[in-house]
Amino acid sequence: MSDSKPNKKHIPKTSPFLSNRFEKIEIEADTSNKDLIERLSKELQQITTLYNTGVALNSSLNPKDVILSIFHETGRMVDTSNFALVIYDEIKQMMRFVLVTDRGAMVNPFSLKLAEETGLISRVLILHSPVLIYDMANKTENFELSERVPAITPLSWVGVPIINSVLNDKNAQGAIILWNYEANAFDHYHIRLLSAIGTQASIALRNARLFASSQHRAEEMAHLRDLSQRKAEEMVFLNEVARTLSSTLHLDIVLTKIMEQVEDMLAVEAGSLLLTDQATGELVFQIALGDKADELKPFRVPKGQGIAGQVAQSGRPLIIADVGHDQRHFKDLDRKTQFVTRNILCVPLILHNQTIGVLQVLNKKVGDFTQNDADLLSSIASYAAIAIENARLYETLEEEHNRTIEAEREARKRLARDLHDGPTQLVAAIMMNLDFATKALKNDRPDVLPNTITEMAELASRASHQMRTLLFELRPLVLETQGLGAALEVFLERRQKDIEETQKTKLVLELKTNNPNGDITRQDDNIEATIFAIVQETVNNAIKHAQAETILVTLTETANGVHASIEDDGLGFDLENVMKNYETRGSLGMINLRERAESIGAEFSIKSDIGQGTQIAIFVPKERSEKDKRKKKRTVTGILKLPTYEPPSVNTL
Repeated sequence: MSDSKPNKKHIPKTSPFLSNRFEKIEIEADTSNKDLIERLSKELQQITTLYNTGVALNSSLNPKDVILSIFHETGRMVDTSNFALVIYDEIKQMMRFVLVTDRGAMVNPFSLKLAEETGLISRVLILHSPVLIYDMANKTENFELSERVPAITPLSWVGVPIINSVLNDKNAQGAIILWNYEANAFDHYHIRLLSAIGTQASIALRNARLFASSQHRAEEMAHLRDLSQRKAEEMVFLNEVARTLSSTLHLDIVLTKIMEQVEDMLAVEAGSLLLTDQATGELVFQIALGDKADELKPFRVPKGQGIAGQVAQSGRPLIIADVGHDQRHFKDLDRKTQFVTRNILCVPLILHNQTIGVLQVLNKKVGDFTQNDADLLSSIASYAAIAIENARLYETLEEEHNRTIEAEREARKRLARDLHDGPTQLVAAIMMNLDFATKALKNDRPDVLPNTITEMAELASRASHQMRTLLFELRPLVLETQGLGAALEVFLERRQKDIEETQKTKLVLELKTNNPNGDITRQDDNIEATIFAIVQETVNNAIKHAQAETILVTLTETANGVHASIEDDGLGFDLENVMKNYETRGSLGMINLRERAESIGAEFSIKSDIGQGTQIAIFVPKERSEKDKRKKKRTVTGILKLPTYEPPSVNTL
């Protein structure tokens, strides 16, 4: 009987995460298959569980769901009463403990700094390899979780990295940790099992992150599209505002259209534009829209008070989300108009680096005001400030044009009057004397002719003088050829001669200068002509009305500028009372003098008291920047048609 060889059966290798790595297994024919069946059944159960784990982990792209799935699926195969899932942030070097249980109780999530030298979890994350400790009693390495929760003092410990070796991940995404309060609670079976779960978790977390990243990018793209759309709408709106501004130079029409567009664009209940009264510092309602618009017009906001007053003072926008709890809110307007202000956006109107008013919108219909709203309204405010300046320049030009026409009309009237009262009467007298001489010759009376001829010569001389004076006043050629001092000297000499037979008033000129020629330095033609015109009109007015003994004209040149003063010792007048009633007066001479001075960047002042005479003074700075600054003062507010009277100042003289 031949030797019978035992029957051998080859068992294939199982997955690397199984508890037994089968090599070659020989089963004797007469050996029972019970152990093999149990072993294969256990492995099949593990394979099925791991497969289900993979399916569960990859069934969601929500990171929170993935984290919970890792915990629950791990609990199907091992005890997770003491469990920690750590997510590693390599950039910040932080470990985020996203899910922790100790003795079955949940621990709130927290973060710890990576401990590169002594931490067990840090070792797992840095080395990308599992760590198994049978007994921690004699180990020097610390468990980082114990730093946060001192009650956690395990005796056995196992941790594996969440990493996918197939994809050659360079960094671990995190770690799965188990611990036990008894020694020798874990072995290599736990390492292989947790490593397999860690691989599946790595894939699931990567997919969740990629999905979250794509979602974030999609949201960003949607936000950018919305932002681009809004910016496009704002550009169209600003273009419409610019077109509205250029459509007319009537200020109220322009600003009303702008405010209506602002209300629609920002979806607000009310809006208003307030301008600063330079005389008082108060804010005056120029344009108001909304249900209570008509009731707002009479009100003035005191200087520095309320949100609008603060914006006007600081020159910075303000967004107030809850006006009711803001002490700066000027509540008098709400009480008097029965309007409830919930929130407000207020921006300054800035022109030539000066705040000339504010633009405000109230009660946004949906949500609160944003920085983007403030930026948009600030852009509109810039346009509005330009519109205000253009409209005021137009109004000023129109007013000056009308004043020029009126001045020409008055000049023609005065010329006609002066011609009628002066040279015309003298010429008429000469004609009468000629007629008398003719009759004397017919009547053979030549003896009377010498006296008549002498009288006619005197009349002709006076007529010639008066005609030359009129021509001089219309166009003083000496001003163009010799300068201001010489022109004033000729003017006063002629006027003195004109009045010497009817008045005792003395006209005196004082020139104060360091120039060797005794006259002031030549100035711009416009400056010399304006100073001469102011002196001319002031002296003529004083001759007619002051009843003065002396009219003193002083012309002084210093290093800073040119000073001109016209002072008389005549009747004087109540300056404050005259200025208050100036709008109802037929003459605007004093205002014309002030505006002429301001047109060349000069400072104008006037001082007068009843019985104390009158002094009018102007100062023209030599520095161009100072002149320009004084000129700009004319167009800062423009609320009042007439300049507000200021107490006279002669400090610069």
